[in-house]
Amino acid sequence: MDGNKMLELLPSRTGLTYKGYFFVLGYHTLDNHFIAGLNMEGEAYSIGAFIHGMNKEEQQSLMEIIQANPLRTQQSIVWVTPGICVELTFDSIENGRLVKPTFQTFRFSMDWKECTWNKLIIENAPVQNQVNLTHPDKIIWHTPRIDKESFISYLIQISPYMLPFLQQRTLTTIRYPKGIAGESFYQRNCPDYAPDYIKTVVKSDISYILCNDLSALIWLGNQLAIEYHIPFQRVETDLPLEVVIDLDPPSRDYFPLAVKAALELKAVFESFGIVSFPKLSGGKGLQIHIPVPRDASLTYDDTRILTSFLAEFLVQKHPEDFTIERLKKNRGSRLYIDYVQHAAGKTIICPYSTRGNEDATVAAPLYWHEVNEHLTVKKFNIPFVLDRLSNGDCPMQHFFDTDNHSLLPVLSLLKEKKQLT
Repeated sequence: MDGNKMLELLPSRTGLTYKGYFFVLGYHTLDNHFIAGLNMEGEAYSIGAFIHGMNKEEQQSLMEIIQANPLRTQQSIVWVTPGICVELTFDSIENGRLVKPTFQTFRFSMDWKECTWNKLIIENAPVQNQVNLTHPDKIIWHTPRIDKESFISYLIQISPYMLPFLQQRTLTTIRYPKGIAGESFYQRNCPDYAPDYIKTVVKSDISYILCNDLSALIWLGNQLAIEYHIPFQRVETDLPLEVVIDLDPPSRDYFPLAVKAALELKAVFESFGIVSFPKLSGGKGLQIHIPVPRDASLTYDDTRILTSFLAEFLVQKHPEDFTIERLKKNRGSRLYIDYVQHAAGKTIICPYSTRGNEDATVAAPLYWHEVNEHLTVKKFNIPFVLDRLSNGDCPMQHFFDTDNHSLLPVLSLLKEKKQLT
């Protein structure tokens, strides 16, 4: 992600400023300002200019160092190789530039490569409970190369879109303590060493974590919880707030079958006026989320009527491509329509959760027009999803505002049909 495509994570805050570490990239000879740089994925990017806060002696010393070690001169700017680090405060970042940067001090002991975009995001995260990030340089994914600092930065940047789906839902994570190449394990019970600000709820003798805020999400990320799986209901109810249909091909080689099934379902939803939201599973298939009307009090038995109808419709229309066979050995090369998964006690991967595979893919929400023959899973990895959101809105931004009352007459019709058969 380059300097012109940053997510608006550091907006102006009344009476508050941000703090960060930057390196000096050059000197404006006309206005006597110094150019501040930031390390973004190993490359040096200019992010603004500063002079305010420096005394005359500091200005003179820095100017003399730059003039004695020029990399090149371009018009009125003397550029230097990154080396000298400084601490700055600033009001915000707008269009990839620092707003009202103010010099605080030199940081001569820092290496310029430590002055990263990810560190800037982490140290300015709007949290009430700070998390001591351990082993930030631990490599989690090798291709693309993503260390723990980058992963935590991803969680912070994605949190406005991901946290609404985690709110008040019992959480099951998959942790990878040694990175994706190492062993993994499921974690449902909150560990004894969790800090006091981690909220929990006991269900079926399991103390589940409720990831309701950014502090909890960062803490989980620091534990290298890579995958975030959630139930279809919140803790205060036994009723689902959404219906999810899982389209599971035998492998990524058969991903076009997931696209075909999704488009068939889209046509059905549109004919009934049902609003639906597709997303990549981040693994090998697609999932379709359908918001349930909040005032309808639909049960899992009610929604099962819809999911089973849709599954049977697809299988009857394309028996050579789709199946509801539970045993993998009997599916062959057909896509499995997992309508049974939508039930109490079951879980689904949370939108924007990362996945524990070597490609660093994300369970990325999609626009329906993106579900076509050109769609691929591998493309939607951590860097791509961040860049994509910096250039547009979240496809599921209106999910919780969607009034899907058109779902109710469809269910009534299907119930009547079922009673007659």
